Amino acid sequence: MKDPSDQISDVSVPVPVRRREFLRSAAGITLAAAGLNGATEARTITAQTPIRVGLIGNDGHDEILLRSIPNLANVHWVAYAKGRPDEDAAWVRQHPAARGETHVYDSYQEMLEKEPLEAVGVCLPFYQNAAASIAASHRGIHVLSEKPAATTFADLSRLEQAIRQSRVHYSIMLDMRTEPIFQAARQAVQAGAVGEVILISSQKSYKYGPERPWFYKERRTYGGTIPWVGIHALDFMQWVSGQKYSAVAAYEGNKAHPQSPGCEDHVGLLLRLANGGTATCHLDFLRPETAPTHGDDRLRIAGSDGVLEVWGNEQRTSLISLRGKSGDLPLPPAIDFFTSFIAQLRGESQPLVSSAEAFDITRICLKARDAADTQAWVAL
Repeated sequence: MKDPSDQISDVSVPVPVRRREFLRSAAGITLAAAGLNGATEARTITAQTPIRVGLIGNDGHDEILLRSIPNLANVHWVAYAKGRPDEDAAWVRQHPAARGETHVYDSYQEMLEKEPLEAVGVCLPFYQNAAASIAASHRGIHVLSEKPAATTFADLSRLEQAIRQSRVHYSIMLDMRTEPIFQAARQAVQAGAVGEVILISSQKSYKYGPERPWFYKERRTYGGTIPWVGIHALDFMQWVSGQKYSAVAAYEGNKAHPQSPGCEDHVGLLLRLANGGTATCHLDFLRPETAPTHGDDRLRIAGSDGVLEVWGNEQRTSLISLRGKSGDLPLPPAIDFFTSFIAQLRGESQPLVSSAEAFDITRICLKARDAADTQAWVAL
């Protein structure tokens, strides 16, 4: 891997995407077939507006929506679109969020055509999420999507254009921002507890489990461990510290899970911060099945005046600072992600993750994936 003092490549995709490139993308194939040319702007939603919610697929974290809906006034889960035609959707009728009128459709195209929806959750195999989000936005439907926003630059460009034209609210499920340990860490950094942020390190370690879904087997359908898992760490490092990235280098591979060659089971990233500092991040699917928890998330921020550490499994945020008190920090209440999204639609709060932030962190992850693939520094 070349030193960053050498020329840093920039893999930004020109906008607009060439027609041939777009038609080869997942989003392009879907939208070309659907013949969606125009866009319908989303209508205004108030506190009194009944919000009809649709869900597309249940891969990933669909419970971010479903566990919240029974607790939300005037919010109803009215439709579900299968993630694949042969899916057994009997679980829908048994879910606490379901109502008697929760209709099940074989495809999201049919659901979007027949159901008047205000919002939709998108939880398909990762490479298909951009196409479904675009289709919903063309009908003026607000979108909360599983991350990443897209798995290719072409789909990301087309998605950004669709959201901008339709003016719908769009966000992705970066729910680690809602956790009290990361909220407390962000508040401490903003209060100046560590001074200038100089060094950041993070970890996300997961169990692989007895098996992973079929789309993990190929990079084309999985998208990569950096966009799927790393997006959380790259987001909370940036969100908590307030520091942007300027360049990235990475290594990745699959050593322990040959049954899914397209799924990297270990990743190491090195990032340059915009202020001249350094960040590192490591990701893995190597956590033993005997471990007491599925995941092990950590964050450390070292600054000119202190060190802040976050331990996910212990639900603890600790500070050693030259300024004020040191020790474990008090934790604020947790935030419910979907409740926050609904409040945004009603104009009651600012977005927890804005569309601009969703697109920016996705682009960073796709460039970091390219850095690993090319073993070269990539500008961010």
